[in-house]
Formats: sequence, structure tokens, C-alpha cells
Amino acid sequence: MSTGRPDTTDAREPDDAPRAGPDAGLDSVAAEWGVEPVLAALAETAQRPPGAVRDVVLRHAGATPRLTGASMPPATVYVTRVEALREVLDSLAASEWQAIARPYAWTVHGLVAHLLAIEEYTAAQLGLGTPPDGDLSSHLDVGAAMIERELSGDPTETVARWSERAGHIAAHVAAPSFDLEQPLHLHGWPFRASTALIARAFELWTHTDDIRRAAGRPTVAPGETELRTMSTVSVHSLPAAVGVVAPTTTLGPIRMVLTGPGGGTFDLAGSAGTSSSERTLLAADVVDYCRVVARRIEPEDLDCEIDGDPAVAAALLEAARILAV
Repeated sequence: MSTGRPDTTDAREPDDAPRAGPDAGLDSVAAEWGVEPVLAALAETAQRPPGAVRDVVLRHAGATPRLTGASMPPATVYVTRVEALREVLDSLAASEWQAIARPYAWTVHGLVAHLLAIEEYTAAQLGLGTPPDGDLSSHLDVGAAMIERELSGDPTETVARWSERAGHIAAHVAAPSFDLEQPLHLHGWPFRASTALIARAFELWTHTDDIRRAAGRPTVAPGETELRTMSTVSVHSLPAAVGVVAPTTTLGPIRMVLTGPGGGTFDLAGSAGTSSSERTLLAADVVDYCRVVARRIEPEDLDCEIDGDPAVAAALLEAARILAV
């Protein structure tokens, strides 16, 4: 499951700061940064930039104000991911239902049956029904008997049941009376409803891409505002999550720079009570970072730039995927 992070902070709107717009080309960005000669040199050589160029980029990333960017209401993120999965499922050919949806042993049909079980579980947490069978503290074991029953039937009927249950949840959480601040536990982890919905959206995106890969289709990243919302919730939970996965790690100030549409620059406080002034800077593509969160990219395989303590950066990336399975 690609869930989200422990519910320690809300997704925060970034500070206003001038920058090239999301549609600005590379030349415009280079002009704003004042590094047009560097860009020209890279275009000429088409090689990995030398250390001096890397240092310039890291200095800029370390000094740039927080980037502006719109976010999306949590219920809307969940609804959008439900609709994206429906679209993929409606397009599958009969032969594609039996393809293996790696990294699981389930077929595509089995993965959708798993999602049906998780929607039933989520609905029960929202007071909309009773939970399915199985170990509710173990994400992959929820609804084991339900999954077996579904696999003996028609995949399109499983899709219909999943779609109906997901639609019921979507209507419930999108209602004006729904309290996004209410506590909502998922598999023993405490969330607010707002962050739980982002966690479920992460999961639906991840499994939609799992199904696309199983069917031999390219993966598709969410839109800019969805990415902004999901990455913000994840990044702001990192200090607390490091306390779980690496409790002996002392964090100084942290700057995360997530590049690409939906990314941003995030400044995080260090460990409580620490007097360390050494800042760790980690820069990576926002989609790749989110796929680390979902355990579809291993932390050591993430293409990123680190300035500061490598051990702290490693702890941050391990913490990012604390709840994914």
C-alpha cells in the first residue's frame, strides 16, 4: 500500500515568491537563475555536469525561496484517483485480467479485488459499513476470503463492486458536512481524515500504474496540483517519520527541493532540542520522489543531489516510505 505519512502536519501552502511559471521553458528558467552560459555549455557537451556546475546548482537550490504552487482538496485528490483507475479498468482486454500485477503475486483481477477489500475497510473506518474479514492491522491481509471469492467470478463484476464502494466513499467525503479534521486510523496508524484521503490517493495512483505496467502500458503521473498536494503531505511528515525508522538520527535543518510540475521547495525544522546548524539539502524529481514513497523506486536508485550528511538524507528517504508495502 502506498499510504502517506504519520499525521503530524497538514499540507501547507507555500510562501509567495516570484519564479518562472510552470509553463516556462528551460531557457526562461536559466535566464531567471542567471546561468544561461552553463545551460549553453551543457547543451554543447551533453555530458554529466562538472563538479563546479553541480555546486552552482546546489547553491542556488539552497538559497531559493519556497516555490509557489496550487494544492488540491484532499477529497478531490481521492476522487480524481478513483476516476483515473476506473478509466484504466474500463479499457482492459479480457486477456489482461490474468497478467501478474507486480510487485505482487496477484493478477490484475486479484489486485482489484484487494482494492475492493481496502475500500470496504476504509468505508468501515468512516462509519459506512462493517470491515471485511482478515487481519485489519495488516494491509495485504485485509479481506483475504473476499479476494478469493472475487477471483472465482467475473473480473468486471469485481470492478463494478469496487467502483460502487469507491463512489460511495467519494460522495461521503466530498459532502460539505464532512469533517476533514476528524481522526481516522488506517491499519493502526493515526491520521486525520484529510491526510488519510491523501494516503489512499497515493495507493490508488500506485496500483493504477501497477495495472498499466502489467498490461504493457506506460505509467502516467498525476497532474500538477495532485502531485503538489501528495508530495507536500509526505515531505512535511518526514521529521516525525525519521523518529520511527531511525530514532538515533539527529536532524539539523532540512531543505527538500522537488523539481518538475507539482514540486516545490520545503524547509523543515530539525530534531527537537538539537542545536545543530548543519543543513541537509536533498533535490530530486517530484514524481521520482513520490515513487520512492510508494516503494516503486528504491532510495538508493533515486536520481538525486545531496548536500550535507548522506546518512541524514538516507534516513529521510527511508522514512518517506514508512507506510508503503
